[in-house]
Amino acid sequence: MLAKQHAQGREHAIGHPALTDTDTGLANGLHFDLVYSYLFAAGDRGLTFTVMLLSVGGDRLAKDRLKAVGQKVRAVTRDSDLVAHVGNGRYVVLLLGTNLPGARIAADRLEIGLADVAPGRPSFGIVAYNRAMKESSELLEAADRALLAAEQAGGGVELG
Repeated sequence: MLAKQHAQGREHAIGHPALTDTDTGLANGLHFDLVYSYLFAAGDRGLTFTVMLLSVGGDRLAKDRLKAVGQKVRAVTRDSDLVAHVGNGRYVVLLLGTNLPGARIAADRLEIGLADVAPGRPSFGIVAYNRAMKESSELLEAADRALLAAEQAGGGVELG
């Protein structure tokens, strides 16, 4: 009975309106911030995780495309990974238990999966947690810099 309640509670929390982006049905910024802050705090205790920022067409994506892209990203990633829409055709994926080589494989899978729903070549900025990072903003800023470099290169993957 406890397992059934837990499963129902998980689905309710994931789809709760306060934690869900209305355009995509994915986690929203608040949901991402909550999970990310816990992950970053646990990183110094040995939890491996990587942040992947993904950009697909920016503001040019219509609402139905945003949802299709979000559904495809959610379908290609693992259930243990958090996928959030952060606006302007950008998504963030928290890859739990994943290092940079593993995240690169995930990006390659996503690029293939997105070929039929996203215009152009998607851009990825990927950075793994490092214990030397003292502030959670350091990891996100590094991922953002990597994403900007990938966008300037016309798409593809940049590792930070």
